[in-house]
Amino acid sequence: MVVVDGYPVAREGLRAFLGAAPGIEVVGDADDGEGAMRLVGESTPSLVVLGFELARGADGVAVCRSVKALPEPPRVLVLTGPNYVEAMLPFFLAGTDSYLHRQSDRDTIVDAARRTAAGERVWGATNGPDEMASILHGATESARLSVRELEVLTLKHHRHTNAEIAETLNISLHTVKHHLSSVNRKLGRTRRRSGT
Repeated sequence: MVVVDGYPVAREGLRAFLGAAPGIEVVGDADDGEGAMRLVGESTPSLVVLGFELARGADGVAVCRSVKALPEPPRVLVLTGPNYVEAMLPFFLAGTDSYLHRQSDRDTIVDAARRTAAGERVWGATNGPDEMASILHGATESARLSVRELEVLTLKHHRHTNAEIAETLNISLHTVKHHLSSVNRKLGRTRRRSGT
């Protein structure tokens, strides 16, 4: 397991109590995207525990996207403060496996880490994956997503990687990323206009 967080106290605390939990090995930590990707490449962890705020460079969403674009990506558990759909949507589209509020207690975080590493999806926030899917479905008409954007979004919801989406739809990886960026922008604007 790798811990990535821009806040030294949070990062060190996570490393300490996760590493002390039976059956969990923390192989390293990083405070920015460059360090995170280097560490993931060197240690090939089964799980990355990722915060939103990093010390410099890319944010947590960009790191999540880069991690999930690897040929054999680890699972990603995001720990962040915001607990509303606009904050979750970019991580959802970037391919995160689990999403948990950073103020969750230690037992909850340890349990989420274990379950995520084992292939489960843990969504300890107001809107779970099913609710998120419903919200996205309800927003698509007013967002005016294209047929291709809807196809990409549907595959992403079913946990396909960007590479798998590209292969399934016979389009380039760059095109997949473009569609996801467009979906994120359109749905983000739609949610803000709705006043939620």
